Amino acid sequence: MTLDEQLKQLAIEAQRHPPKSPQRQRALARLVSAIGQSKRLVRPYQGQFYGFYEDIYAEAKQRLFLYLCEEIDRYNPELAVLQWANFLMRKRFFTEASREVMPTAPKGMDRSQVKRITLDALDKQEPMEVRSHTAPSLSEAVIQSIQDDRDGLFKRTHIQQKPAANFQYIALRFLAGYSWKEISTELDVKVVTLSSFYQRCLTKFAPILKEHVST
Repeated sequence: MTLDEQLKQLAIEAQRHPPKSPQRQRALARLVSAIGQSKRLVRPYQGQFYGFYEDIYAEAKQRLFLYLCEEIDRYNPELAVLQWANFLMRKRFFTEASREVMPTAPKGMDRSQVKRITLDALDKQEPMEVRSHTAPSLSEAVIQSIQDDRDGLFKRTHIQQKPAANFQYIALRFLAGYSWKEISTELDVKVVTLSSFYQRCLTKFAPILKEHVST
């Protein structure tokens, strides 16, 4: 039996059983495992999202597999399962994951550029490249402000029930060059949760940070 035949058989078997039934769950587990091990799942936009690609791809794959398990009844047996899965990965889930993991970063930018863009909203002064070489860069000033945490606000603001996953720690790790995946492993928090929390906090604290770096 070919891989395509095996995947189709598992998908049809899952469709035959009621949602949440042990039989459907077993078929879906085997289906997702087979797709993951096939090495035939598409990897869209390779060569772009430097420094973020693997984080985005891991999140996109999780979203795809969850969708396949929850929406297997949408599968049309006239199509190959991998054809359906690759279409979803390319057209939907990779794009969604890229927006979650790095919502402010354009395609193809490296991590150092992403950091500047992420913090760019704090700075409405002269462009970075014409600043005095003796003055600290925006990112350096912001990092110092987050480290100082004058009122303890950045450390107090954390992901629910995860005090260690606070804005100060997450921001300093990310700005030091750690990937979302590395931070996720350290804190036992999903990549999408971390990146979303970071972006919300950055927006929330932008006025405070701007005040700190201007004084």
